[in-house]
Amino acid sequence: MTLSTGLARAAELHEGIAYRAGLKLDIHAPERGGRPVQAGVVRMNLFSFAGGRAPVVIYAHGGGWVKGDRKKIYSMSQWLTGRGYVLVSIDYRKVPATTIDGQVNDLSAAIAWVRSNIGRYGGDPSRIVLMGHSAGAHLVAMASARNVAGPVRGIIPNDVQAYDMVAYAGMRGSLGYPYINAFGSNPRDWVRWSPVTYARQRSGFPPHLFLHSGSNGERRRALTNGYANLLRSRGARVAVFDGGRYTHGSIARKLGQPGDPATVAIERFLAQVTR
Repeated sequence: MTLSTGLARAAELHEGIAYRAGLKLDIHAPERGGRPVQAGVVRMNLFSFAGGRAPVVIYAHGGGWVKGDRKKIYSMSQWLTGRGYVLVSIDYRKVPATTIDGQVNDLSAAIAWVRSNIGRYGGDPSRIVLMGHSAGAHLVAMASARNVAGPVRGIIPNDVQAYDMVAYAGMRGSLGYPYINAFGSNPRDWVRWSPVTYARQRSGFPPHLFLHSGSNGERRRALTNGYANLLRSRGARVAVFDGGRYTHGSIARKLGQPGDPATVAIERFLAQVTR
């Protein structure tokens, strides 16, 4: 399916591809010309991509670990394909049908599928970046911290407070919705599902770009910078975008808009890590 966008380059949408039982992903790829080819018995819009394969951004949506789907990408498809990236937006199981362990496992399976198959869609499996918003930001951070993502070029967690759930609970005084629904009331699970737990035990992390909004003020800033500083101490290259003028929603919703500062920060990071 070819989608015409307002940018100079159109995008090819390969929709609803199963990457594991019950879970699907969408591939938004820059159109670079060529002719559709036959793939088995299904006719697909796969093209011979002139000029090499494109870097890939795998995106995990938000929704508090309990809701949301792969369609919640705002204007990211037009923006990223217009810049020459392949965007892969994934579904993952929700709590309570699974746990955060299951969600990280789903993300890991999606990354493995992309690495094995994205070349057929014009993507470069050696240039993968993980990005997520809200709960998705936590999941991409967890995949990196637990070293289940394989070799990726970068991680972009966009606006979440769940890097250290013990610290979060201490600052807030309780978990509250949606954290209590996803993390439960057992502090052992808070530790188990916090990226800091694993980052303290290893090194060798890919570059990270953290973004945080102004929602919840100093607490969100402190939790983001605390985890960023931990990764720096483990030898990682880390940048933090202070989006104090954004809300939790607008820091994702405005991505791709001309002159948007968060957009500029992400574009610079992607260019650096995928070149």
